[in-house]
Amino acid sequence: MENVIQLKNGDCYFTCSLPSGKYDLETDTFHLKNASPVLKIEQKQIPCTNWKLLQNTEKEFLTECETESGKLLFHVQSYGRGFRMKLKFSRTQLNDQQINLYYFDQISISTDHVISQGLSGSGCTSYKLDSEQQNDFQGYFLCTITKDGIQTQFSTSLKCKHLLVFSGTAQKGEISNFSAGAEVRFYSGEEIELEPLQMQSGQGFAMLEQYADENKSEKKNFSEPVPSGWNSWDYYRWTVTEDDILENADFIAHNPILSKHVKKIIIDDGWEYAYGEWEANSHFPHGMKYLADQIKKRGFEPGLWVAPLIVEPHAIIAQKHPEMLAKAVNGNPTLCWECMRRYAFVLDPTANESAKFLDQTFERLLGYGFRYFKLDFLNAVMRARQFTDKNVPRGHLMNSIVGRIRNVVQGKAEILGCNYMFNGGADLVDSARIGGDVLARWSNIKRNALSIASRYWANKKLWINDPDFALCRSSDTANDPEMYRLLPFMIVIQPDDTITDHGGMKPIVDVSSDQIKVLLSLVIASAGQINFSDRMSRLNETGLDLARRTVSAEQGESAVPLDLFESDVPKYWLQKVENHYRILMINWEDVPAELTFDLSAHGITGRSAVDFWTDEPVRIKSGKLQEVLPPRSCLFVNI
Repeated sequence: MENVIQLKNGDCYFTCSLPSGKYDLETDTFHLKNASPVLKIEQKQIPCTNWKLLQNTEKEFLTECETESGKLLFHVQSYGRGFRMKLKFSRTQLNDQQINLYYFDQISISTDHVISQGLSGSGCTSYKLDSEQQNDFQGYFLCTITKDGIQTQFSTSLKCKHLLVFSGTAQKGEISNFSAGAEVRFYSGEEIELEPLQMQSGQGFAMLEQYADENKSEKKNFSEPVPSGWNSWDYYRWTVTEDDILENADFIAHNPILSKHVKKIIIDDGWEYAYGEWEANSHFPHGMKYLADQIKKRGFEPGLWVAPLIVEPHAIIAQKHPEMLAKAVNGNPTLCWECMRRYAFVLDPTANESAKFLDQTFERLLGYGFRYFKLDFLNAVMRARQFTDKNVPRGHLMNSIVGRIRNVVQGKAEILGCNYMFNGGADLVDSARIGGDVLARWSNIKRNALSIASRYWANKKLWINDPDFALCRSSDTANDPEMYRLLPFMIVIQPDDTITDHGGMKPIVDVSSDQIKVLLSLVIASAGQINFSDRMSRLNETGLDLARRTVSAEQGESAVPLDLFESDVPKYWLQKVENHYRILMINWEDVPAELTFDLSAHGITGRSAVDFWTDEPVRIKSGKLQEVLPPRSCLFVNI
């Protein structure tokens, strides 16, 4: 006979039946039915149907289940405007290579919209469920579901021991195969305790802000304006030379507006002999200390890109020190990282010699004079299967890597985490990339807009958000035929490809000034890092005007993407600046569209509006901004 337990917290109900362990989680608009904790060992589901009640009060209950493989504890308590669940497995066998533990698995729910967060910069997904098209999603630490205009948020703490994953398939009106759980591999601990899973219902933006407050760093001061920079990557990529760096530093230094705001010159990928062997190549004949000194002489802070985990096959570590490399299932080093058809090993951050290597590398680079480090490909550690220390859970690997580097550079240099796994928390980095590589391509701009929207709440609470580069070059903002010569995606062309108009032969610039204004408006609205990455001397007066306006814009709060929970990519954004507002409306479509922004709905009483990019007045009629925007364009106004 089933024993039914029910908790009530406001309009939220949690109903659990024993001994089956089946539970329902219900609000006015959300219903998770017939769920239960699930345990899988080596991909085999273990029966968990004999749950016993250990504790029961008005606000919480605790149950346990003895299985053939160990004991499960399931704890539920009231939390905020919902509930918090905890799940722990005490195992009897320590030689299991793969354990999957779920709060719920393969559940179907009715919903209108879902948005999930990637583990690092890219990976955010947002689906308005109004079509029959199926879209699989996978996210971490936050998943927000909207039904009838009300948001239900599932979340775990940002810093965690075992990485909890939200996954499912989004289709018209529902999510199927909805799961929340963790995969634990090659871990020797006797107990596997998942991070508590919080479920709340209410106003989505308020819950995101609350999440930021709960996970923010108390050690950081974000009161000072964020200095801007210039980075070599997007224009030069692997062709960059010492002369290229100094040419752009000189140009910025001699421009009265740019030099006032741009404070960092960052040398990106292309300076090193090999990933894993961080010495200057032949494009930098005087070495990196010389270049850092030259950058400082021009009045800038020198920055450097490093991928501390990546070790290419021709690096000395790969050739002579395999004990420093992360391993495959069979216990041998493996080429588990790939990007742009470059394959590499991954450093084992739990090996003693690897830790010494990281210390020595960054002590040396600090000694050269670099005071800003862009650390890239940090999430590559997830591609390995085994590490020397099997007591270190995957959720703690960021601390083993970035935490170690942080200890070396603390108080001497800033850290930008690129492909930083956010579960490392707020204390390890000063700024974090919140999206993928943007490029001067419309598809990339649109994709990164979702990342900027999805992570707006983190800026100046967890770290400084880096939306990637503020690019100014386009078909009508630069006098530069060279910008079309770089073809980095030729690497995707296969020997037997028959398509002559292959995408791999397309340049990385396919936009005009209208699309560049969308990108730059998003960068300003994000209120985080601004890093140019053009050949500045090749911008024409229009391009330079865009750069000057971008870098000198008054910094405000992060713009709120007002339609985040009802669209695939937000098109309405509202930013508070000290004495005024900025409103951004974006037409993402390939045809003209009329967009309307109701000022009074947001408590804005301003009577005059000015186009940010042209200084021309914009008409406000009956308390509304209403404009027909050309395809792939925006309106960015000060009110």
